[in-house]
Amino acid sequence: MKSVKIGDIKIENPICLSPMAGFSSLPFRIICNGMGAGYCPTELVSARSIRYNGIGKSLRYMRISPEEEKITAIQLFGSEPEDFEAAIDTIMATPVLNEVTIIDINMGCPVPKVVKTGSGSALMEDPKKASDIVKACKKAVSGLSRNVPVTVKTRTGFDAADKGKPDFAKALADAGCDMICVHGRTRPQMYHGESSNEAIALMREAVREYDIPFFANGDICDIDSARKIIEQTGCDGIMIGRAARGNPWIFEQITAGLAGSEVQKYPDADERKHMLLRELEGRLKYLPEDVAVREFRSVMPFYLKGLDGAAALKVKLCSATKTEEVKEILDLA
Repeated sequence: MKSVKIGDIKIENPICLSPMAGFSSLPFRIICNGMGAGYCPTELVSARSIRYNGIGKSLRYMRISPEEEKITAIQLFGSEPEDFEAAIDTIMATPVLNEVTIIDINMGCPVPKVVKTGSGSALMEDPKKASDIVKACKKAVSGLSRNVPVTVKTRTGFDAADKGKPDFAKALADAGCDMICVHGRTRPQMYHGESSNEAIALMREAVREYDIPFFANGDICDIDSARKIIEQTGCDGIMIGRAARGNPWIFEQITAGLAGSEVQKYPDADERKHMLLRELEGRLKYLPEDVAVREFRSVMPFYLKGLDGAAALKVKLCSATKTEEVKEILDLA
């Protein structure tokens, strides 16, 4: 794919990691960057929590490493423009976080506890408020000495009957959004059923006249599905979510495949175990060991998916509490 510019930020390889709660840790994002991902946003963080509670509680989810990641993006969610503006002001007053490259707004999360607050995909039902949030974010970054683009990740609809929301996409573009990424499912679908490239394409066409890049997301799991979504939606870039869990190699594989280059084989068991430990050890740099291992239990099975005895391994790993336990279990596998 050709490089794209989000605001003044050049994304050399617009094949990126989609933000995922529980998976988009700093160590994993660094790994994906090393595998060729164009950039990797943090998981969603509450703008209201930052506004009223400060950075403390949210730091672990929004931690960035500008030196290692190069292009960084913090994803915020919320329902009130004032919360976003205050949260960005706080971020820009915090060392290291104030070096963030991109601010991303979550307008697609389908999880009920997020939607019931008027956040995430609920904003698709209120284009005026969604636009006001984009404007508030643009206002918050307008006084900085450098350009910080504001992007939005959303879905193709709030209701099951929705077949794309072109007017919503236009409202975001009119508000000054610097990039729009659309996941091809509606809110009721959550992460089930098929992602609709047709619905994504409708939203892409609605903002084609604007000079902003458009990214697509949903069911991208290999070279063929990546090529299909690009051809059918006319997108400028793609974001890969669930298929990247435990599989950071997908970025270099799809990049090579789209370029017509030789594609590396899927890594063997030893390499996958090594990468699993690399991510875990990265988490240990900023989390207590018991917390890091416990939270990593939901991630480890994805690295081992498809291996002989993976089910038994998963059971053993899900009871581990120490890094050494994890290593011993993997050594015996």
